Amino acid sequence: MTTRHADYRRSNATKAADQTSVLISVDRLTRLGDAVKGSFSPTMLPEIADYLAADTGQVDYCVTGNIQSDQSGRQQKQLRCIISGWIEVLDAVTLMPSRFELDIESRLVLVSSEDDLPPLEDEADDEDFIVCGQEFDVKAHVQEEILLSLPSTTPRNQTLPDSILPKTLRTARSSGADGTNGQQRESPFAKLQSLKKTS
Repeated sequence: MTTRHADYRRSNATKAADQTSVLISVDRLTRLGDAVKGSFSPTMLPEIADYLAADTGQVDYCVTGNIQSDQSGRQQKQLRCIISGWIEVLDAVTLMPSRFELDIESRLVLVSSEDDLPPLEDEADDEDFIVCGQEFDVKAHVQEEILLSLPSTTPRNQTLPDSILPKTLRTARSSGADGTNGQQRESPFAKLQSLKKTS
């Protein structure tokens, strides 16, 4: 498992409910082998709003599931999530809108409680153990993966002065169309750090 997923192992269990979440049955995916596909517009993903340079783009996802046995013979519920598409973010050098391609694949092993999480050093590099109940929040996972895939140098649009922002963002900020009403929101990465400190 890669270090970047260390906090996500517990984040699904501690996040507050999102009224617009896309919840899918874990049993439906793993026991029946179903696949769930869909898409989001960037404006439907509030956790990445601070990094968007425009409302254009599309985020597609495909989630499949199965059940496999580990080395001890215990059955494990697993999900495979593929995220593709593109969003527009601010270029770190020019501060102009730049297309950011999404090509993310994750393999998740689901456990029912934190007590079932293995030590990080015991996990394979290509899988992530996460705490998950009977439903899997696709929207939350998609947002989490996009945030983790963004370069660390990606500017947050709310931290930049109006004078250097593209006109579309200046207009949205002044009208409160981004949902912040002129107030700076907490960085999603700060939320991840808070989860790490409390876990």
